[in-house]
Amino acid sequence: MYFKNILVPYDESEHAKSALHIALGLAGPYPEARVSVLTVIASAALPNPTLLGDGGIGTPYAIADPATYERLMDSVVKNARADAQEIVDQSLDGAECKVVADAVISNSPVEGIAEYVKSHDIDLVVMGRRGLGALRGMIGSVSFGVLRSVDVPVLTVK
Repeated sequence: MYFKNILVPYDESEHAKSALHIALGLAGPYPEARVSVLTVIASAALPNPTLLGDGGIGTPYAIADPATYERLMDSVVKNARADAQEIVDQSLDGAECKVVADAVISNSPVEGIAEYVKSHDIDLVVMGRRGLGALRGMIGSVSFGVLRSVDVPVLTVK
């Protein structure tokens, strides 16, 4: 087996689900293989620990205690990991490989995926693509960004 450590970035899209099935097809029969299903949480989507104004509630708030903020971020990651684990559990199809769900907070999906590839010794990235066309892909899609940012093969799935 050539690829023993496969990463599937997961964003709840149908393309990401297809990518997971492809990855499990590649690694599934091999008990020594590992498929990591990764959800990247954009840090811009999370509350800032400083004073914020939220148009939805009309009042600013602050998280003054760093420990409270850390617990909040840990909870966000834990919930995202649990959501990904549900998808993994539904998709196993008798795979013998090890399948893990993970989540990270990063500035962008591309940065989160690239850092995960480097820090977890990933051999192959299997990821969905939205099929937005060549021009839009050239402008900055996540799959194109990952292709430019990692030194391992990237398989995109429609």
